[in-house]
Amino acid sequence: MLKKDGNVIVLVTGLLGAAKLALEAFGYSVITDDQINAIANGVAAVAAVVAAWMNNRKKGEQS
Repeated sequence: MLKKDGNVIVLVTGLLGAAKLALEAFGYSVITDDQINAIANGVAAVAAVVAAWMNNRKKGEQS
């Protein structure tokens, strides 16, 4: 699932970083580095749980 969709963690972190840079160019400080790190860690945790769940399913099992 994650392999087909690409690396979600890198995408989310990159989009947040780009938004932060664009906003700071106009003088807005909306997104902090700590918020970006927290969001990236949350997405990584969810991706790890989904990957572990997908790898431990039986081949014929559907949910």
